[in-house]
Amino acid sequence: MTDTKPGPGSEKRLDGDVDKYYYYLNMITENVRNGYNLMVVKYCDLSLPLIPSLIENAKLSSGEFDITTIPAIELGAKIWSHQGRRDKVNELARLVSAHPELSPWQIHIDRAYDVLSETEK
Repeated sequence: MTDTKPGPGSEKRLDGDVDKYYYYLNMITENVRNGYNLMVVKYCDLSLPLIPSLIENAKLSSGEFDITTIPAIELGAKIWSHQGRRDKVNELARLVSAHPELSPWQIHIDRAYDVLSETEK
């Protein structure tokens, strides 16, 4: 059995990452409200590297990953696929496949690849 306790200083890093994630989430929400898709994907992109910390923090605090929506994946997949950004959809796919907790978001990746396939015909 492996020790799952965070190392020294990792709680501070986690808290900082999670705070940044929620700041970017607010920016995503605000820019969706205003219709600024370029800013939406900017903040989606900034959020992606913080998602593993979000998962770890949720599991440490409640014992499970109980988050039901991740706009950085959901909106990112949708917008990037319509922009023809296969590279960004691939990045999302790698993130989702690397974390079993993100398996519910696979549907967004699948849809994004469908859109990319249609636009590439």
